[in-house]
Amino acid sequence: MDAPSGADTGSKYICDMDFFYAYCATALIFGVAFVFMMSASAPMKSLFLLSAYYSYWTFVYLLISVVTNSFAGAGGPIIWGLRAGLNLSVLFLYCKLFRKKIQRMYKEIQINYRVVVTVSVFTFIVMTVVFVHNQLAGRHDLLYIALILSTGSMMVIIHMLLFYFIIQSDYANQLEQMQLHEKYLRAQIDSYAQMEQSIKQTRHDIRHHNMVVAEYAREKDYQRILAYLQEYEIQEKEKYQSAFCRNPVVNNVLCTYVNRAKWDGIEVRADIRLGETAEISDYDLVSILANILENAVNACERETGEKQMELSLHQKGSKLIFICRNTCTAKVRFKDGVPVNQERMGVGINSVRCCAEKYDGSVNFSVANGMFICQVILNHAGSVKSGEGGSISC
Repeated sequence: MDAPSGADTGSKYICDMDFFYAYCATALIFGVAFVFMMSASAPMKSLFLLSAYYSYWTFVYLLISVVTNSFAGAGGPIIWGLRAGLNLSVLFLYCKLFRKKIQRMYKEIQINYRVVVTVSVFTFIVMTVVFVHNQLAGRHDLLYIALILSTGSMMVIIHMLLFYFIIQSDYANQLEQMQLHEKYLRAQIDSYAQMEQSIKQTRHDIRHHNMVVAEYAREKDYQRILAYLQEYEIQEKEKYQSAFCRNPVVNNVLCTYVNRAKWDGIEVRADIRLGETAEISDYDLVSILANILENAVNACERETGEKQMELSLHQKGSKLIFICRNTCTAKVRFKDGVPVNQERMGVGINSVRCCAEKYDGSVNFSVANGMFICQVILNHAGSVKSGEGGSISC
């Protein structure tokens, strides 16, 4: 057999480069279209879905090459029509059946995507190696067809397991938030029970107060009557001070955790100026406020010296801004802007960030002057008049 000439070698090299360029160009076109429809912002999530789609695209390329006995970059209009048609059909099915579900997962589910991305990218690399080997081998025998089908099946199964892992992580996060809401409701029930006890005590003591006022009246000591009534009013206000704002959900959450902080000897200063927030769901408000306040109270309980909490909640245009400061003398380590100390790990920070992303908002953490600071900004809070509430110290 004659050895291949230099011209034949050059032609094969040009053909191989043509298939490589064609593969990259078509994968890029469909990949960009897919990511554009996802409309996402998180880089790791984008990389995961792009890798998953490219793995599928490579499998389609290989499958068509086997069925049509052609190779990548080769084939007439029919083969290229098959390649484009299968991808367009997947994009069509995605838009019709899966877009809302995947976008909800894409936007709301907060997990560590690094492991998921690593596995997905590795799968894509394996598919690419098989794809390149298909081109270099230049044949489609039974063994190679079995290799392509088994590799493609592996890719599909791995990505199904990855999506299953993501969904299970979401269920675990939802369970954690349900437990937090249950804890909040139990605390609210305890608060109502204590309020009822205080009311009973006030009713029991009121006849004693009436006796004192009546005695001052008999003595015509009106100044003492006024002084006594003023002191009585101040004490009753301190006892039942719980109206932070007219929003019942926000008010209940604040009352629950401020009362808990007060019982633990934490000095709390609150500046709440909030109206109705029709555009933000009550569930998300509870998740944000309860998680942050829970963290703040827990952090103050670990302090040995003076304990303080400062709360600020107000609206500015369509933005809802919540700032919580609490005493923090321990060293806090941050990773990607998020505290990662063991004491602060996993207590709803991901849930807060998830809720903020739903409203195109942001969450920022910092430490300054011995205070840990958490700032949450939500957009689309509505154009409701703010200014309700006020400053409260306890």
